[in-house]
Amino acid sequence: MRQSLENLIQNAIVLQYKLPVNVAGLQIPRAHISTTNDGCLKQLGPNDDIARLIYNGIVEYAYNDNEIDHTRLNNLQMRALQSKLKYNPTAPQSNQLAYGFHGEVLLHLILEHYYHAGKAIARGYMFSALENAETKGYDSYLILENADTIFMLFVEAKFYISGYKESLKKIFENIDKALSDDYLNRNFIAMDNQYEHLTLGSRIPAIIDAWRDNPMINMAVEAHKHNMHLVYPMLVIFDNKAKSYEELILEVVTHIKNEYGTINSTLTIPNTIFFIFLPVGNSRDIKTQVLQWINQKQPLMQ
Repeated sequence: MRQSLENLIQNAIVLQYKLPVNVAGLQIPRAHISTTNDGCLKQLGPNDDIARLIYNGIVEYAYNDNEIDHTRLNNLQMRALQSKLKYNPTAPQSNQLAYGFHGEVLLHLILEHYYHAGKAIARGYMFSALENAETKGYDSYLILENADTIFMLFVEAKFYISGYKESLKKIFENIDKALSDDYLNRNFIAMDNQYEHLTLGSRIPAIIDAWRDNPMINMAVEAHKHNMHLVYPMLVIFDNKAKSYEELILEVVTHIKNEYGTINSTLTIPNTIFFIFLPVGNSRDIKTQVLQWINQKQPLMQ
């Protein structure tokens, strides 16, 4: 991530705390389906700072780092909008406001900055310009490595103007599928078509190589052999309309507990799931500003 984006995200968003937490007289548990601490982000700056993060982060989201020429960022931005994500400049604004890239770009930047993850493959390589539809599969593909384990952060982002309830509804409609060997295998197979863009050292190429030698294998099982662990963060961005930040976070966690039961993960690979919550000043204003800058071809930060 370029330094100007690092500086902007530090000024725009803070990792306020992780759940569970006791703060301002409230005991806020983590979501009942989470297997590790949920992250709670807080907006620090104006809505324009969040919009600026999304607008300037498209290039980082769409391309691998070694393919980003910092002297040609505006050119890469225009190419990405045509070939790396769903965007139609002639679509009605209601359609443009619903595009998934707004939340996906932001989640990508958050995981790079606050969770120190790197790219396994930039999400833009998974997009089909011919279909010009929302990219199938996980919303980003990142990795984090320690001495023994490769953590694959294959993620989900939801950013609905209508609020967190719609975002959670969509997440829970998809979560059992997302946490299955079949879905993970299909994502690995999709990466095979972009093999040359996979990050060296991620061990993902080794899994795909094994599948190329024997297409009958379960790649989730193969990933387990390589000490790989699936991490499934779910970012929910929504308007802050509550009396206080803490009360809003508690409201969302309580809604998850009251409305949704347990999940049915069928993954054979070790896995971790958690939420990241980000209340913002005004979702519509943020997205509208991003679209306006795209239309104006606003120069990117260097």
